[in-house]
Order: sequence, then structure tokens, then C-alpha cells
Amino acid sequence: MKLRAACTLAIALTSSAAEARTPPRNAIIFVADGLRPVSLNPTDAPTLVRLQREGVFFANSHAVFPTVTTANASAIATGHQLGDSGDFANTLDVGPDVAGSGTPFIEDDQVLAELDARFQGNYLGEETLLALARSKGFSTAAVGKVGPTLIQDVSQGGHSIAVPATIFIDDRTGSGQGIPLDPAIAAALTAALGSAAPPSRSNDKPETPEDNGYAGDSQHPGTRVANVRQQQFLADAVTKVLLPALEKRGKPFVMVFWSRDPDATQHNQGDSLGELTVGINGPTSRAAVHDADETLRRLLAAVEADPALAASTDLFVTSDHGFSTASRREVDAEGHTSASPSAKRRSADVRPGDLPPGFVALDIAAHLGLSLCDPDRRAAGGQGYAAITGDAHPVLGNGLLAASCAIGAPREARVVVAANGGADLIYVPSGSGPLIADLAAFLLGQDYVEAVFADRTVPGALALRDANLLGTALTPRPSLVVALKSWSRDARDPLRTEVDVSDGTLQEGQGTHGSLGRADVTNTMIAFGPDFKRGFVDPAPAGNADLAPTLAKVLGLTLPSRGRLRGRVLAEALAGGPATTPSTCGEALSRPTKDGARTALHFQTASGVRYLDTARKVTAGSIAWGDWLAELPCGRRKAPPAAKP
Repeated sequence: MKLRAACTLAIALTSSAAEARTPPRNAIIFVADGLRPVSLNPTDAPTLVRLQREGVFFANSHAVFPTVTTANASAIATGHQLGDSGDFANTLDVGPDVAGSGTPFIEDDQVLAELDARFQGNYLGEETLLALARSKGFSTAAVGKVGPTLIQDVSQGGHSIAVPATIFIDDRTGSGQGIPLDPAIAAALTAALGSAAPPSRSNDKPETPEDNGYAGDSQHPGTRVANVRQQQFLADAVTKVLLPALEKRGKPFVMVFWSRDPDATQHNQGDSLGELTVGINGPTSRAAVHDADETLRRLLAAVEADPALAASTDLFVTSDHGFSTASRREVDAEGHTSASPSAKRRSADVRPGDLPPGFVALDIAAHLGLSLCDPDRRAAGGQGYAAITGDAHPVLGNGLLAASCAIGAPREARVVVAANGGADLIYVPSGSGPLIADLAAFLLGQDYVEAVFADRTVPGALALRDANLLGTALTPRPSLVVALKSWSRDARDPLRTEVDVSDGTLQEGQGTHGSLGRADVTNTMIAFGPDFKRGFVDPAPAGNADLAPTLAKVLGLTLPSRGRLRGRVLAEALAGGPATTPSTCGEALSRPTKDGARTALHFQTASGVRYLDTARKVTAGSIAWGDWLAELPCGRRKAPPAAKP
């Protein structure tokens, strides 16, 4: 007994000594919104290329689907897939109107605060990495794009919190719509930068190609400049104010920096109005990649200028999703145009022959013989919603389908459509099985639809569970999630030349995402720092839901969980970790509709986590199953059995 006690004491002393020698870890997550790995090159992205070479490059990384910003922000924040976080897309149906919309766009601090108020103080239902770190004595900060920045510690944005413990700086800071800022930090920002409020994206030249926020219209090209001025301010805020302030506190810290570029510029770029070439591969988009890289360079330089800080700080770079060029007309690589009746409408703001914003809602309304109402516009006098008549279309693409637009709330509609670029969410508030089955079959019959996932077993659709969309979410889950068509203009360079049919307001040739196409799913992930391997290319599947559990492990924290759709610790990327993590490939194929259409899904699995690669509509006349799989990572040539009823 004495010997055992002595050994125990020796082990404890050794452990304490080791802990004393190891400085507490800091973590920085840098999100380059919409950065494609094919955009990394020494000219446009020298800093990223350096980290790709010197750190861990995840060569098989994944965004979660739908491949949009807030959905992936929730995965990065919580380490959970969307079936648990409930952040199914940027635009949702959450019940009564929020901020005047029946289908609110949630990249907004006030909308997020309202969602928290409705859903138990934290609409995600899962604790975020920043919230956990904050509760354990870390300093925490989130800087950058409005919406996903707050999502990193979303419960701190509630109306009842006077000054959050986490430092938030985003587009709205300093305005009446922003999150309150610690007066000491605000004063330091003003002293160092002349203001505590970041500049807008307009560059003082609103509604011109010099305005980064200018998307143009069907007749006028969008922006020709990257979001340089705003990002310079935010980088200065971090390097000149926040890092010194956090170091002065003498506590470890966790910080998220969410770079708007290249996403913001790729969406609005004016290099390619009405043309799929050059799409998002032109000079304006390349300038946006360089802007994100320069922002990262400045943050990294500030860390590396302090040897103690560099030795104790891990950096994880990711992009929330990939990117594609938007099509509002063509539906395949052969240039066939959509046969949708909505493409025959003649709206003043839509090119003749193009699909208008809300074409999915328009076509479903015509199919069901229902009135189409715009959830983003109230009717004159405020009674009900504005009716879409004649050649008009929903202003943002969303739709409420009802017998009459005199309904009082979205959930009184028979169908709610939330448009999200390359994917749409379809809600059936009544839960009618026959209606959901009818909609799935109708949508799979449209030339702009690639795949359908349903909250129940219906012909043609795979289950929400197959796409990690069924879990413990607090928000209403959609009845159907629809991936719109995607294809590549050049099979030799598919990720650079992918095109998505896009349901929204952006023009043909601008940038979009949201689909289950490979270019949207394939994001950029790099880890660098004292706790990660050096010069390592990780071939195992990885994704945005893995960041929080991996960094929690590095920081000595344990993330609590309500749901089971958790990401994994990327053990093979850690210093001293295993050489690899075993993984497998899988496929799923739905039962056919009466017309023979099926949804096919390819995925990979590692440590119990499913990573979605891509999906495709399979019909009798489409590409052979084996040929399609041969194009994919570790694809098999043998078709799986059809899903059981």
C-alpha cells in the first residue's frame, strides 16, 4: 500500500510538473468565407499556401449541407451537424414573423437574438466552443461578418445582456442594431483606429462597381472591388487592440475571425454578368481571395511577432463552404435551358428566359393551384401577405402557399418555401404525408432539381437522417430539403468550373453555393500550431463539425452534448497522433418515383461521423451509377440496394 501511494504521488508530481511547463493554450479560428481549395496559389494566397505546406492540410474536407453560411457557422461553433443545431440554412421558417419576415434571413444580430428568445435562450440547443471556453475562464472574442460572428457564442447576444462577456465586433458594431461593446474596448478602438465602428462595404461609393456590397442587377454588373477597407479595419482591431488587451488579461483566449471575403465579393462580382465564363474565376474574385489571405497574414504576423504567444497559440483555418458560379438559365453542361413555366414569365428585373427569384415556390404554387404570397412583404394595410400576381415574383425568392394571402402567420400556409441559393427548404406545417410525397415527386420531375431529402419515407427521396438533418433540433425541421442542379463546365477541372442553379436574387454568372455539388461541399481546412503535426497532408474525411471537438481537446475542455450528431476529434492531425484515421465509403439510393426518379447519395464515414460528398438524381436516361461513382472519392462501381419502404 505504501509503495502504491508513493507511485501515485510520484505520478501526480510528474503530471503537475509537466502541466507547469506547458503554457495554457490559445486558439484562433479563421474562417475564410467561401474559400475554395482550388483558389490557393502563391500569387493570390501566399499565406494560406505557406500554412498548407507547413501545417496540416485536410485534403478531404467537407462543409455540411445545405452548404450555406449560418448552417456551417453552427457546425463550427458547436461541433454538431444540422439535425442537432437546427440551423438548417440562412433562411428559415421559425413560426411567427421575425423582423417583419415570415421566412427570416438569420445573418442578423437582432434576428438571432429573437431566435434565442423563442428557443430556450439558445436556438442552437448545443453549447458552443466559445461559450464553454468562456465558462472555464478563457477570454473570448468573435470578429467579422455579421451573423456567423454572433453564432459563435450566440446566447451572449440576447436582449437581456447589457454587455456580453465575449467581445463581438461585426458590421453592426457601433450602430443601434449592433451588439454592445465593452466601453474599454470601444475606447481603445477609437483611440487606435479613430472609431469603434467598422466602415461599411460601400467604400463611400454606394451603388457603383466600387461598392463591394453592390450586386448590380440584370442589366448592370456588380462590384469590381474586394472588401478591402472593412477587412483592414477588422484586422487592425484584432492586431492593435484585441490581442494586446487579451494578453494583458493574463488568461488564455479563444478567438474567431470570420472573413467576409472571398464570399462577399464572389457573390456580387461584376466580371461575368449573364455569362458562366469567367464566373467566379475572374480578377475580382481573385482579388477577394488575396484580401482574405492578407487579413490572415496580418493576424498571423501579430501572433508570430511574440514568441511566447506563437508557442501557445493554435490556428485553425477553415471555410464554411465552397463556391460555384450561378446559373439562372442553363441546367446542364450541354447548355440546355430550363423548361420551367416560371422561366417564361416576363418580370422587369429578370432577363427573358431566366428563372426568376422564387421559381421553386412559383412552380409548386402552380402545381398545387394555390395562391403564392410573399413572406417578406405585408399586404397593403398589414392584413396578410402580399400576393404574387401576373409576372411578378417573390422579392427574395421565398414563398407562402395558401388558399388566400390573408393568412396571419407562415404556419397557416399549406406550404412554406425558404430559398437558399443552391438549396431550398420546403415546410408542410400540417405534416400531411400525401402532400409531402406529392411535392417530392413533383420536384424530382423538375429539370433544376438534383436531390430531395424528406422527413419521412416517400418515393424518390432519401431521408433527412441520410444527410445528417434529423436530430434534436429546437427549431422546426423542414419537411423536404431540395438540392438544386449542379454540374461542371469542364470535366478536367470540375471544382473550379462548377455551376449551380440558384434560387435567389443574384444574376447568372455571379457566385452562389448551397448545393450538394462537390465544389460547394469541398471547403478549405488547415491547422497550424504547437499541437498540430507539421507538413502533414491528412487524407481522412474531415469537416466543419470537427473543429470544435478538436480544439476543445487541445484546450483541455469537454464539450457537452444534447444530440448525437457530433463531429470527431481529428486525432490524426494532432502532434503525436495516429498516422491516419480509418474511413469507409458508402452510398444510398432511394426508392423510385412512379416516373423512375431516385435520389442517390455518396458519403464517407470516419469514427462514426458521416461526411456527405455529393448527391445526384438518377433516372433511366441519366449517367450510369457506376460511372458516377467512379468520379467520386473512393467511389465504388457496384450500386447499393434500393432503400426499403
